Amino acid sequence: MGRPFAVFTTIMKLEELPLLDIFNSLRQRHGLPLGVEEYLAVVRSLETGFGISNCEELEQLCCMLWAKSEEENRLIRRLFEEMWIQIESLPVNSDLNTQENSLTLNETESDANTSNLISDSPTPENYESSSIETSIPEEPQVDEPLPDLDIPPTITPEPVQAVQAVRSSRSEQEIKRPRYVLLTEYFPVTKRQMKQCWRSLRRPIRQGMPTELDLEETVAKIGREGILLQPVLTPPRTNRSDLILLIDQEGSMVPFHELSRQLAETAQRGGRLRTTNVYYFHDYPDEYLYQHPAMLDAKPVSEFLEDIDERAAVLIVSDAGAARGNFDQERVDNTKVWIEQLQQSVRYFAWLNPMPSECWRQTTAGEIARFVSMFEMSSQGMNAAISVLRGRYIAGEVMYSWLM
Repeated sequence: MGRPFAVFTTIMKLEELPLLDIFNSLRQRHGLPLGVEEYLAVVRSLETGFGISNCEELEQLCCMLWAKSEEENRLIRRLFEEMWIQIESLPVNSDLNTQENSLTLNETESDANTSNLISDSPTPENYESSSIETSIPEEPQVDEPLPDLDIPPTITPEPVQAVQAVRSSRSEQEIKRPRYVLLTEYFPVTKRQMKQCWRSLRRPIRQGMPTELDLEETVAKIGREGILLQPVLTPPRTNRSDLILLIDQEGSMVPFHELSRQLAETAQRGGRLRTTNVYYFHDYPDEYLYQHPAMLDAKPVSEFLEDIDERAAVLIVSDAGAARGNFDQERVDNTKVWIEQLQQSVRYFAWLNPMPSECWRQTTAGEIARFVSMFEMSSQGMNAAISVLRGRYIAGEVMYSWLM
């Protein structure tokens, strides 16, 4: 289009061009994935002298920064064409400063008048019923029909207010496509990896009615009797794994509460274990274990050790003081006493630490890791802990040789 750039200088200033209206229309009505940075990129380019020679140069600048396809390119040029038509239809007033000063005085008279001005301005909902009428000539022909643009003939806010416009539009209108996904996963180990680890904790035992064919015994029977009278059946294999989670709560473990919750939830709902019991303690089990994360429903440690099955797998989840980076000899001694009691009741137990192994050095966790199979909370560490619970793990010093 060969429209002269005098439109910028005679009708309105450069910063008063309704670029923000075009930007919001592209985002809200047409679903283009544009953010504040894309809008400010155009503003910065105009301030440095790009896109101010003529109208076509401005359109080309916006197309380069906002369009990702030929269809979006045509859409942007279409909206600019409508903007030029509306600008040319406005009455030319050489004394723009007088108008701006008058507008400022009117806006500051009262808060009620300000709210009325805002409510009366055209919006996507009330544009058709708006009292502001603007004569628009026939639209130029394009390759394909596109929706009309709602551009109110008002002064566009400053570029800084583009941030507020983008934020408010998200709360007022439904976003057509997701801009982000709220992450709830604990990054070192995802829920999917947790479930896979729990499902590998298996201790199959044949139990129940004999319903499966024992092929080897059937062949041996045929060899002895010389004829197949009846096949040999055997009970099916069932997973007899019992898991007990002992989770450190409160104190330095507060940042890892969500991790602890995910561990318990994936074990109970997706672990395919026979039983899963969860108990809570603070720093180390002293006299009581608690069956509620708020440290409620206390159970004496002595009673817990008496009721526990010898073949149950016990997994302790605690930072062991590594989160604060200090050394507490009393905690080390009390934890050692507790571990010795636990060894008399169960065969297999392991320790998961949400802090990286390099943070254990010269802390309480580093000392506890010398007499407990302790692993960091990672995919590799959790798999190693499950191997310990299955009685198949060998050489913890391979993973953390600095402990030796």
